[in-house]
Amino acid sequence: MSAVEPARVALEARSLVSRRGRSGESFELQVDSLRLHAGEVLVVLGPNGAGKSTLLRALAGLDDSVDRRAVHSGAGPVTLVFQRPAAFAGSVVHNAAASLLGRGVSAQERAVRARRALDRFGIAHLSDHDARTLSGGELRRLALARAFVLEPAVLLLDEPFDDLDAEGQRSLSLDLDRAIEETGVAVAMVTHDLRRALLMADRIAVLTRGRLAQEGPRDDVLMHPGSPEIARTVGMSNLAEGRVRRQEGRTRWVEIGEGLEVPTEVALEVGQSVWIGIRPEHLKIDVGRGEGLAIGEARVESLLSDGLATVVALRAKGHSFTTHLLAGRGLARRLERGDVVPLAVAPRQVHARPLAVAPRQAHTRPAKTGSVNP
Repeated sequence: MSAVEPARVALEARSLVSRRGRSGESFELQVDSLRLHAGEVLVVLGPNGAGKSTLLRALAGLDDSVDRRAVHSGAGPVTLVFQRPAAFAGSVVHNAAASLLGRGVSAQERAVRARRALDRFGIAHLSDHDARTLSGGELRRLALARAFVLEPAVLLLDEPFDDLDAEGQRSLSLDLDRAIEETGVAVAMVTHDLRRALLMADRIAVLTRGRLAQEGPRDDVLMHPGSPEIARTVGMSNLAEGRVRRQEGRTRWVEIGEGLEVPTEVALEVGQSVWIGIRPEHLKIDVGRGEGLAIGEARVESLLSDGLATVVALRAKGHSFTTHLLAGRGLARRLERGDVVPLAVAPRQVHARPLAVAPRQAHTRPAKTGSVNP
């Protein structure tokens, strides 16, 4: 969101605690503070079991273990769209309008709002069809239409793109983005699709083991994750530990292996033990374009393409790295497994933070698909 003034807070959670299970198999979610802003999308990321869906249920008021005073929404209705949407007997338009039953809305107004919502998500032509015959993608669109019929102030989405093919994800995300912009609804979205998440997110929240580990503007979290675990969650897959060996002006050089140093502009002390992180799109194969400072050579271990990006797995001095190339062009067409290539990176694009414990090499396996270039 690009508004000059801060967006209105549509929902706020403070000292939120959710508990489930029994001793030995219990799970506890704790969130000290979290705000959802009108017209913004907060994407909630984290590994399986981190508490993402639990958080949505708590924000929706569906968790009896949560103190009701922990969540405040004075802006209007809060609506949760579940990961597995369902339809009941009757037409599509009847399914959409049903969410208004018992809310003092006239039959005529229910019909108008239902058809407007169906049109917003491209399924108005299916209004008279039996809702139980819809495809998976159409059912997801119906679930979103049913939520927007309520004209919510807060929309909570649990895996809204689950089981959709690439085109289905693309078209639904465009329609959803347009609906958010038109209505100004505040959105919290849980998804495992990092690429789709980063395309839509204004802010990112990362959950780890039931705790809100980091939350902030999208680019801040992408470029400045607070820990290696958070870094991996947001796609910063090039991670290593080392020691600051020297300083040249604003640039500190971190030795992560014998003969392998990485530059950063983060203010660090010479001799300090740190971990560093580089997003794949910021690690460059040096072809003399002045895209950064040389850090040494690496051997190509594999090349995988999804048609848009070629993910190149590299090995240098015992370290695994990943970089992205535009598929089908330039280096992506010429590189072969076993090639030795020079690497470069801009110091401003190398994230670094002090280690709390003694240095230990952190390796990551290269992903089979690339993360989005923000």
